[in-house]
Amino acid sequence: MAKIKVKKVTDGDTIQSTRGGFYRLANVDAPEKRERGYQKAKETLKELVEGEKLIVKVEGTSYGRKVATLRIPGEKTTINEKMRRRGYK
Repeated sequence: MAKIKVKKVTDGDTIQSTRGGFYRLANVDAPEKRERGYQKAKETLKELVEGEKLIVKVEGTSYGRKVATLRIPGEKTTINEKMRRRGYK
């Protein structure tokens, strides 16, 4: 597992680290740009991770992004699970 710092949220299921890598949340499906609910999904993820340091468990790759489970150190619930609880399955 690696540690990263969030640079920006690119959409409701993808973040960019300060080192430039892109990470897509495993098992989370948020609306894409131009789809209904896109902005709300992006804002939800932003509220959870903006400026945070995260523990990353990479599970694969997709379209040049690492597919991963993300967690804030010291928290048991992953960011992935928090997004799924908000309806992004």
